[in-house]
Amino acid sequence: MGTSAGIQTSWSALKRKDMRRHRRYALDASVLQVFWLDTTGKMKMSRTRALNISESGMAIELPEAAMPMSMIRFQSERFKLLGAGAVRHCRRAGTRYIVGFEFTDGLHWRPPEEEVEEPISLCG
Repeated sequence: MGTSAGIQTSWSALKRKDMRRHRRYALDASVLQVFWLDTTGKMKMSRTRALNISESGMAIELPEAAMPMSMIRFQSERFKLLGAGAVRHCRRAGTRYIVGFEFTDGLHWRPPEEEVEEPISLCG
């Protein structure tokens, strides 16, 4: 049994996608100020970009790794946004780290109701 039109999809990618509770939306050049604990427990701060967002979380790019299961605080004066999340994953991507976190304190993001072209703005 082969794949049609030369398309190959890994089973793990399909399984991972199906396990996600909410769709991820790619974000435009949205910049946040972020506070987090590095892997030694030291508090860090950086202005960084948000990569994607879902109803329950966000992925950002950091210059250093974040401690697993620690809290991340983020804010944006431009978008009048302030919130926190719990680190769910952190992986190296070249010289940076991609950190995914789940919103806490009852914070949720509302996705667009209509079909949109990505990347989207963090706040519409």
